[in-house]
Amino acid sequence: MKKIPNWLIIILALTAVVASKFVFFSKEEMKKGPQAGKAPLAVNYFVVKALPYENRIFSAGKTGALNEVSLMPEISGKVINIYFKEGQQVNKGDVLVKLNDADFQAQLLKINTQLKLAEQKLNRLKKLREINGVSEEEYEMQENEISVLRADEKYYQAQIAKTSIIAPFTGVVGLKNVSEGAFVSTSTTLVSLVQLKPLFVEFSIPGKYSQDVKTDMGITFEVENDLGAQSYTAQIYAIEPKMEEATKTIRVRALYKGSNNLLPGTFTKVYLGFGESSKQLMVPTQCVVPVLKGHKVFRYSAGKAIETPVKIGPRNDKNVLVLEGLSEGDTVITSGLMSIKKDIPIKLIQKAD
Repeated sequence: MKKIPNWLIIILALTAVVASKFVFFSKEEMKKGPQAGKAPLAVNYFVVKALPYENRIFSAGKTGALNEVSLMPEISGKVINIYFKEGQQVNKGDVLVKLNDADFQAQLLKINTQLKLAEQKLNRLKKLREINGVSEEEYEMQENEISVLRADEKYYQAQIAKTSIIAPFTGVVGLKNVSEGAFVSTSTTLVSLVQLKPLFVEFSIPGKYSQDVKTDMGITFEVENDLGAQSYTAQIYAIEPKMEEATKTIRVRALYKGSNNLLPGTFTKVYLGFGESSKQLMVPTQCVVPVLKGHKVFRYSAGKAIETPVKIGPRNDKNVLVLEGLSEGDTVITSGLMSIKKDIPIKLIQKAD
C-alpha cells in the first residue's frame, strides 16, 4: 500500500479545522436570530398617566354668512347706471344697478293715455245707460277694455321695476363684474352681496352625539391669524335633522354675534363640551394605530416593542382617551411606528409631554 505524504495530511487537517469553524459560527448566528447585530431603532415615547379630561369633542368647521347672494338681472338690458362702490356697505332697498327702461316707459305712457281715454268713455256710457241710451253689453265691453289696460299697466310697471337691481338685505358688495354701457342677460352676475354680521359657524359631529347636542348650547371656536390662535364663542341655533350617509355625521350651525371682523369661509377649530372635567388615562393620538378589529399601540418592555390592543374613547386635538388595554405607568411608543417589526430592539430617546 502506497504511503500518504505528510504534506497532504497537513492540508487535510487544516481544511477540516476551517470547515468546523464555519459550521460552528453559522449555528451561533442562527441562534442569535435575524436581528442580531442590528442597531436598536431609536423612538420617542410617552408614559401613560391620568390627564385632565373634559367630555368634549373637536371638529373642523368654517364660518359662513347668514345671507349671501350673487345679484343677476331678471331681464336683459343695457346698464346705464352703477350706484355702488366696490367693497361698500349698502342697506336693504338701495338701488345698486339701473338698466335702460326707456322702451318700457314709452309703453307705459301709451297705456296710461289709452286708459285715461277709456275711463272718460266709460263715464259717458254710464250717463247714457241711465237714460237707456246705450246697451248693457256695450257698457260691459268698455269695462272689460279698461280692465285689460290696467293689467297692461301693471305689467309694464313690473318690467320697469325689474330694471332696478336692489339690495335684498344689508351687507357689503364685492367686486363688480360689469361696467356702465354693458349689455347684460339674465345669466350675468353683476356683483355679490354678503352679510358680514352676524356670522354662523358650521361644523359636523359624530352621529353618536345626536342626542347630546341641543340648540342654545355654547361652543368655542379658534381662528388662526397673525397673533396666533384666537378663541371666540358662539351659540348653536340649528341642527340638521338627518345624518350624512357617507360620513355618519350631523351638520350643526352656531351663531356668532361678536364684533370681531371675521370673514365668511374662514377655517375654524370647534370645541363642543358635554360635561365637567375629570382625570382619565390618555395617550397622544399619533401612537394609536387603526387595525382590522379596532386599534393598537406599541408598548415598550425589556428593550422591545410589544403590540398591545386597546379600546379608545373620544379624542381632542392632541390626545385620545384609553378605555382598555393600558395601565398608568406603561410606556407607549409615539414615533417610528411604521418601522417596528417583531422582536426588533428598541431604544428610547425622547419623552413626549
